[in-house]
Amino acid sequence: MSVILMLIASACFATMAAMVKAIGHSLPVSEMVFFRSVLPLPFFVAFLYLSNKKLIVNAKTTLLFRSLFGFLAVSGFYYALTQIPIAVSVFLGKTQPLILALLAPWLVGEKSGIGVWIAIGTGLLGVALILDPSLGWSMAVWVNIGAATASALAHLMVRKLNRTDEPATIVMNFYIVIAVLSSLWMGSSFVLPDRTQWLLLTGIAFFSSAGQYLMTLAYRMDSAPVVAAASYASIIFSVFYGYIFWEEIPPQPAWIGGLLIIAGSVILMRSRT
Repeated sequence: MSVILMLIASACFATMAAMVKAIGHSLPVSEMVFFRSVLPLPFFVAFLYLSNKKLIVNAKTTLLFRSLFGFLAVSGFYYALTQIPIAVSVFLGKTQPLILALLAPWLVGEKSGIGVWIAIGTGLLGVALILDPSLGWSMAVWVNIGAATASALAHLMVRKLNRTDEPATIVMNFYIVIAVLSSLWMGSSFVLPDRTQWLLLTGIAFFSSAGQYLMTLAYRMDSAPVVAAASYASIIFSVFYGYIFWEEIPPQPAWIGGLLIIAGSVILMRSRT
């Protein structure tokens, strides 16, 4: 059941990414991030209120760091989606566990064995292939890698928050902070969405929230390596969307680099089981 939930979650995340790409340059990235955070808020407030759960987290400082890193991750990922093929962006997003493993010795004092370093080296080689200057998207790739790094740091903060607060409370507070940050960034660049853009913005909010919820359920039901392995289905969905809607076929170096990133992540999972 956990694998099925993660497959559906992966489809949700890929669909969200396709909707971001569909909006593209017609709306500012800051506006997409803003509505992604604001539109689900009423549902979380109603759920917490009806469940008689706390509306405000206990670990406020940790939440602020989690929100800052999350804001950078979402903003960077959305920007990259408007610049590079959707499959390449998702490939680079899969570097998150490798980046987390790379930072773990310094951030949480976690010692890394030879298997972990082999995994990191394999993943970094894959990134180097995708960074090939001849592909012409090095700036967006660096932003995507920065977003994956911020996402890894955000996940560290979530681990800490889960010790003191309810998941729904954490998500609602995260959305509030993200909405404030994105509104400040958006400023006077706001563009009134048309009907199609409103549908896409609503879809982004829905599929991102649904994906997060289903992923959380999947991780509660089974071991992390099994669920994480199922999450790679998002690459298949992304390749499908990219080809069907934008006729995107990633070049050979990107495919090889992406497969090396996946291989690095698989080695990492096996080294920790």
